[in-house]
Amino acid sequence: MSSLDLTRDDGRNVAGVLPEFIVLAVVALVIALALAFAGGYVTRDIVSRKRRAEARRWREYSEPGWLRASAPANTNEAANTNAIAAVATGELGQMLDRWESRARARRA
Repeated sequence: MSSLDLTRDDGRNVAGVLPEFIVLAVVALVIALALAFAGGYVTRDIVSRKRRAEARRWREYSEPGWLRASAPANTNEAANTNAIAAVATGELGQMLDRWESRARARRA
């Protein structure tokens, strides 16, 4: 028996695991990772399709007449920008009046 025969370990590495098995394990992990990403994208696509379908159904929804108020309660647009609002009473009204007059002064 020669010294070369003593150092040979039948194709095994130091840990005693075949190198082919390590390559197969890495390939299997990469495939599992790819399947997990694909599953996530498929799930996201399904949820998005359901959400878009529901949005399309709601877009065709018509508001009943009794639900609509005559004027919106919260709007940033004044009904008549040239008209000065009536003097507000109370602490909050006075504060809002000062705020509006300062805003008009900045615009002028």
